[in-house]
Amino acid sequence: MYAGPVGWIGGGESEFAVGIRSALVEKGVGALIYAGTGIVEGSDPSQEWKELDLKVSQYTKLLKLEVSLREKVTSFEDYWL
Repeated sequence: MYAGPVGWIGGGESEFAVGIRSALVEKGVGALIYAGTGIVEGSDPSQEWKELDLKVSQYTKLLKLEVSLREKVTSFEDYWL
């Protein structure tokens, strides 16, 4: 769902955007929150975490969740490909 097309088609028209922050929410089950950062040569992992926490915090505030991303993921390096 991250960075995929989001939009509609109908009535001979369409409109799409790239979903760079998104969430899949199911009542009574929870939410999967998607966000990313621009990791390039010279990136500071701690700054990337702060940026990611800020992006995700907008969803957690909206959904009234008080869980920090750091509580769910133990290491930033786990997500380097």
